[in-house]
Amino acid sequence: MAPIDLKDVRVRLPAQLRKLVKLAAAESGRSMNAEILARLERSFGDGDEDRRRAVRLLTEALTIVDKGGGSR
Repeated sequence: MAPIDLKDVRVRLPAQLRKLVKLAAAESGRSMNAEILARLERSFGDGDEDRRRAVRLLTEALTIVDKGGGSR
């Protein structure tokens, strides 16, 4: 396996966001760094199930609106 080219990046987080990352990391059994990386990778990933679901729901909603459907 080829080594991964990692670069250091310094990020300033508000205290409340840092606390949320720390809690999420503890819940998932990861370090804060690993938690941040996992969330970034998921947000840019093609296999994001939440994104696909949102697109499907929005498409369905637009179809209903275009047809003049929906209750008023």
